[in-house]
Amino acid sequence: MATRVGSKSIFGCLTLLQAWIYEYFPLFRPSQILQAPDAPRASSWVCHRFAGGDDARQRLVRYRQMLDEMSGEDVSWTPYGRDAGTEVLRSLYTGVIRFADVAEGYDPARCRRQFGYRHTIPRTMMVPKDVYRPASCSTYIVFWEGSMDQLWGNLPSHFLHIAIDSDLCEYPSEADEDYMDWYRTRSHPRIINPDSGGVSLQRPVLVDEVSYVIIVQFLMYC
Repeated sequence: MATRVGSKSIFGCLTLLQAWIYEYFPLFRPSQILQAPDAPRASSWVCHRFAGGDDARQRLVRYRQMLDEMSGEDVSWTPYGRDAGTEVLRSLYTGVIRFADVAEGYDPARCRRQFGYRHTIPRTMMVPKDVYRPASCSTYIVFWEGSMDQLWGNLPSHFLHIAIDSDLCEYPSEADEDYMDWYRTRSHPRIINPDSGGVSLQRPVLVDEVSYVIIVQFLMYC
């Protein structure tokens, strides 16, 4: 919904969104401090508040240019390790996750590269049985099939099934041959209108990601 023309704001846990961006996109990471292994991951990022005005608009344009010039090498596809799926097995669960009166569909097949597997055209998204918004309410009321609510209680029967050997990535951004053609028909290849031009950016020099991760892990556990 945030990509709709009439949208002027974003709703949800923005701290979670920011932490997700920092984990996957090294180009946009702030400085980081070492934390204990059991500390919240988001608390390790040292963020600064920026002023508004012209500087904010210039930063926005710069970030858009950086996004448009990114390649697969600029993404940390497996920020939580190559074995995240086996180390935290419930992350491969497929179905509905419910907390109190909120239920959300969860499908790891839509982010296979996060677990070190070759990406494929994802299957059809899980769709609620019914959705409506009462006139007196600002939020939607969502109904799922009764059977969907019970999936979490039987985890082993609802894990993402992957052919472990044949589906492993040869390189982090690997996808099926027809995936990018499918993707381009359903997403925005560029943020900035190509007809408006744009200045090519000097790309920042990044610390080698693999070496950096090894160093951090050594310092945390030694």
